[in-house]
Amino acid sequence: MFAPRLFNSNYLKLIVPLLWFFLFVFNSVVAQSVSVDILQQGKSFDDSAYYDILKVDQNNYWLVGKYGIISNYNINGTISSVNYPSNHNDIYNIDRFDDNNIIACADKGCIYFYNSLTKNWKSKQIEGFENSCFYNIVIIDKMSALICGGRSAIAHSKKAIPNGFIIKTTDGGQTWTKVYSSSFKMVWSLDYNFQTNKASALIYFPNHTTLYSSDDKGSSWNQTGRIGKGIYYDLEYDEDNKSVCYGGKINGSGKLKYYSSNVRKFEKSGLIWSKTGSGNYEIMTACNGNILFSENKENWNLIHTELADRFSLYKAEFINPSQAIIVGSGKTILLLNINQNLSCE
Repeated sequence: MFAPRLFNSNYLKLIVPLLWFFLFVFNSVVAQSVSVDILQQGKSFDDSAYYDILKVDQNNYWLVGKYGIISNYNINGTISSVNYPSNHNDIYNIDRFDDNNIIACADKGCIYFYNSLTKNWKSKQIEGFENSCFYNIVIIDKMSALICGGRSAIAHSKKAIPNGFIIKTTDGGQTWTKVYSSSFKMVWSLDYNFQTNKASALIYFPNHTTLYSSDDKGSSWNQTGRIGKGIYYDLEYDEDNKSVCYGGKINGSGKLKYYSSNVRKFEKSGLIWSKTGSGNYEIMTACNGNILFSENKENWNLIHTELADRFSLYKAEFINPSQAIIVGSGKTILLLNINQNLSCE
């Protein structure tokens, strides 16, 4: 008798290549490699600095900062100056009311307005805030916004009574009303949650930070939580509408404080200034040329960029799914590149 044939030759010709294919796929992994290019930097902290980034159209981003600098970064890599009626006061934050109307808040109570249709600039200094810094702005709708800050000396690392405040506009920035103030507290950051219509603020009293909230679009404020010791500089809300705050110490650890009591530390990063994301990728900017990068929103890798001095990196913005520009002190502009490498093991 003959033993039964389990496989015929045609069957083997079909199955063997398939087996090799599946083995290859199974043993292949997609690994992310991240590189950083230095596009521009100065020599010292006396040089200008970039504090914030705004996408103004499909190809251009405005970088704003110290001494009233505004530079344009084009996605082809060109960096150029933006001409506007500068009074050379630091610009801390820039945002837009709508597609055509941009607003930037600055030192000495100054605000700049730009209309992209008319190409016209307007500026104004808010009475009573001539010695104050407008540190952060959050847009609520096409006519409403909140600005926070305190004494200008605080923003320049000098000792002074903070005189912190939050002001609100409902007419596109033409008039402003004070909705919160405290002599001994500094208001560092604002956020507006469009899912819950709740405004939030991080308010610092020497050695600890508290979270304040508003249920009426910033017209009134109440303390809703004690974040913890030290400075927490920025905040956002996660997909569950729970707060996440960022901060730490300049020459110490970076910190993430979640809505619960959980605090995550990054021992070598220095203070975390901001966080931004695109898809699964997230970037946190920190001190001394340090960048924290995650490809899954959980595991963070510290990337150190050797700069001319211990420059802080203040803000990042994705310009496409695999590249982000990062700006900081010392006129620093970096380009972070995410490369997907398919490798076999």
